[in-house]
Amino acid sequence: MMLRINIIGFKGGSGKSTIAYYLARQLSSHYSTALVDKTYSGTISRIFNINNNIFSFLRGKSELFYLIKGNLNIINMSFSGENSINNIDFNAFKYLYSKLLKDIDIVIVDHSSLPHDFATEIELKAFMENFRHFTYNTILVLSGDEFPIKRYLNYTSLLNEFVKHYVEDILGMTFSKDTKFLRVWAIVINKLLKGQESKLNEFLEGDEILLKSAKFVVPLYPSLLQRHFKEVDPPAEILKLIEYVESLIREPTSVL
Repeated sequence: MMLRINIIGFKGGSGKSTIAYYLARQLSSHYSTALVDKTYSGTISRIFNINNNIFSFLRGKSELFYLIKGNLNIINMSFSGENSINNIDFNAFKYLYSKLLKDIDIVIVDHSSLPHDFATEIELKAFMENFRHFTYNTILVLSGDEFPIKRYLNYTSLLNEFVKHYVEDILGMTFSKDTKFLRVWAIVINKLLKGQESKLNEFLEGDEILLKSAKFVVPLYPSLLQRHFKEVDPPAEILKLIEYVESLIREPTSVL
């Protein structure tokens, strides 16, 4: 059975791509894993030298937009803005996406810094229609400098409503207001600097889902800021996150 994990956050530079890469690399040692780079920056695609993306491919650019390394498939779905996605044939995209993810056990999606972006409509709808998977498993990555920013208010409820809308549209039915599709598996507080720890509880206060989620604090590691972080072994804090995710994969009913 296929499982999807969404790596999301509020801003660029929080370390979403780093978390997505290490998680995909580790899980690919046991599962057939796809890592979908759906960001503005295309960090994952750049470190693997994948220069084309799926949208340009559908417009006729023949250069490969994906890479297969053993059990790990990297798919470049990065984009620079709405114009790079306009006029894409949805059915062609949906068909190609289904072929790329055929026989994949785990799909990890490295999202842009917005809960809704130009690529989400086409990617999420195609995924749900192809595979009928509607639970939105999420790892939320925040950086320490986001604590004073109140952009997280109502974040989980808004994201749940967004996913709920797509499920209702695909299934042609209406769910009750309190139906939950969003499952926040974990929160990663990344690049935490000294003195920021005291602000963590205040930051999470008021959001029941975030308060109940497992939390992993990762201090600032300069070696992970470099482009070639894929050559660096993950620090102990990220390894603990990976172990936790692996436990949920073995027993997925144990999470919210």
